[in-house]
Amino acid sequence: MVFTGVVAYPLTPFHADGGVNSPELKLLVDRLALSGIDSITVLGSSGSFAYLDADERRQVLADAVEAAGGRVPVAAGISAVATREVVAGARAAEQLGADGVVLSPVSYLPLTDDELIVLVEEVAAATTLPICLYNNPSTTQFSIDVDLVARMAHVPTLVAFKDTAATPAEFAERAAWLREVLDRPISHGASSDPLLATGEVAADAWHTGLAALLPASYLAFRAAVLDGDAARISAERSRLVPVVQAVHRLRKLSGLHALGRACGIDAGDPRHPLLPIAGSEQRDLARLAEAFDDVEDGVLR
Repeated sequence: MVFTGVVAYPLTPFHADGGVNSPELKLLVDRLALSGIDSITVLGSSGSFAYLDADERRQVLADAVEAAGGRVPVAAGISAVATREVVAGARAAEQLGADGVVLSPVSYLPLTDDELIVLVEEVAAATTLPICLYNNPSTTQFSIDVDLVARMAHVPTLVAFKDTAATPAEFAERAAWLREVLDRPISHGASSDPLLATGEVAADAWHTGLAALLPASYLAFRAAVLDGDAARISAERSRLVPVVQAVHRLRKLSGLHALGRACGIDAGDPRHPLLPIAGSEQRDLARLAEAFDDVEDGVLR
């Protein structure tokens, strides 16, 4: 299934002039496919979707599907302010060979519950691809309640809910309530690397941008969490937590591009108006990335 296990959200590499670096993106996706990651989603927040025009989004998805070559499922973010743009993105995703779509309620004005339901229904009418609904309140200013997900369960292609919470306990409560109110299974995935880094959230899926840069480490960490192996969880956390904290302290997208460079990826700078991090912070990230050389070397370098 496209929305279970470790779902990696790669950054979109940029050239110095700001254009999309297609060769580097293909190389990144190829290496992710070789890493054993469960699935890939392009055009997420980590992929700078909000800073790409429609043609660039199509190119990014086409590049990713080509590079994956059927070895790993590839989903596409289709979020946009206007429904017609969301629907166009959903249709393009299917035409270009994506295996699923990820949708968050992006809007200049926060949507109402009924507006989100209609949006999901319109996407489902436009494509047969499985849909993952994304709860990202810090960006959208709209928090998707579990009961609202249940109100959309009549949409058969709604197969996954990418969710977040402030603490592992809160996520567990939401997971339990989701199971209670739904009359069919939906993959309940966890987003937010600080939440995942606690080692206390198993979930049906981990949705993460950092896993696209440190895939072997995230796969090993998730396996340890699912096995309940405290020693392995502690060992993985000792390396992952400092990187997670550093990237999120810097501002996630700029931090991801900096970490990408530290991992040997020609990530380029984030697209303006976002600015790259300072050189001293880049060096700090490079030192943190060295802790993963024994695991990730040969995967992304």
